[in-house]
Amino acid sequence: MKKKLVAIVSAAVLAIMGIIALVNYANGADERAFDGAQLVEVLVVKDEIPAETPASRITTAVELKKVPVSVRAEGALTSLDSVRSLSTNVSLKPGEQLLKARFGALTGKDGKSSSLPAGMQEVSISLSAPRMPTGTIKAGDRVGLVVSYAKQGNDGGYTNVIKNNLLVTRVSQSALGKVGADEAGVPSLVTFAVDPLDAERIVNAAEFGKVWLTLQNSQTDTSGSKMIESKDVVK
Repeated sequence: MKKKLVAIVSAAVLAIMGIIALVNYANGADERAFDGAQLVEVLVVKDEIPAETPASRITTAVELKKVPVSVRAEGALTSLDSVRSLSTNVSLKPGEQLLKARFGALTGKDGKSSSLPAGMQEVSISLSAPRMPTGTIKAGDRVGLVVSYAKQGNDGGYTNVIKNNLLVTRVSQSALGKVGADEAGVPSLVTFAVDPLDAERIVNAAEFGKVWLTLQNSQTDTSGSKMIESKDVVK
């Protein structure tokens, strides 16, 4: 009986030691996979995080992990300090690196932003659905602003991106703006954080031209833009 008990205890101890060894092996899997690579720490999402979640509430849903410097995403965070007063502007999936571009101004039910970057001011324009990515623009997003002006002389009109990485601080339905046949739907009042020069450019574009928005992120390629005339479209 005593021998049988000793055998059971020994088996149990061996099983526990096997489990510990397996856990240690699994914990070291990343380091072995990246053997020889230069590693850096980044925050990685552990559990899905809904859009518009304050950064202060996601501390247990993210963790620091080591990744090769070659695969570290631009804007990857190593702590939540720089986004502590912001909220997520998109839903975050497990396994993705936590990027600063995924955060924007905290918003309430009225769509108002809780803060304005220091030194900036706000300006609003009215836009209809066809002139911005439908249902996607919200406070905290970064957008490009594209402007078209009517024909002047023989140039056939022209279009140009006048601003990239423009911060949206609030979006709300508006009764402002003229809605023509090519602008169906209820206009939205989109507000941006700008410096004085950009405020003037945006107001001029809204007054005398037509404005479109493009949704951008930290990986958006903003190079290669140029002024386009009709001769550049139809060749």
